[in-house]
Amino acid sequence: DAMYKLIAVATIACFFNSSALACGESLYRVGKGIVYREYTAPLPGNILLVAETDAEKMLADALQRAGHNVRVVASADEVGSTLNYADFDIVLSRYQYRRSIESAIADDVQYLPVARHGTDEVKLAKTQYQRALKDTDHIKRFLIQIHRTLKTQKA
Repeated sequence: DAMYKLIAVATIACFFNSSALACGESLYRVGKGIVYREYTAPLPGNILLVAETDAEKMLADALQRAGHNVRVVASADEVGSTLNYADFDIVLSRYQYRRSIESAIADDVQYLPVARHGTDEVKLAKTQYQRALKDTDHIKRFLIQIHRTLKTQKA
């Protein structure tokens, strides 16, 4: 009987401990992460990424760790055939491939272009597309734009 009271008191004390109350707070906000600087995607999506460079492959890994389902293709020429057998929400590729990508995607798939920093592509991409990224943007910026795009699609 005394043992049950001790367990009950210990359990109640754990619930009122301030560190116990904070263990799950705000893990699912865009750009906010847990202590290890990992970012989480509050609205995970299916992303097709054209990754030709090591930096683009690292981006794919970061998006995957954030919670997105990422499929990587080695060139823009593979986008059309990949879209034929799998469903994606977003195609992410260099701005220079926009014509090829746009001709391959359906209405329910969004294209997020990535412009080369320091070139006219940045201005053109922002003018032509509602959302555009730069190749020098931090992963947080990619996640924010992806989230906004997914949120618009799901609405």
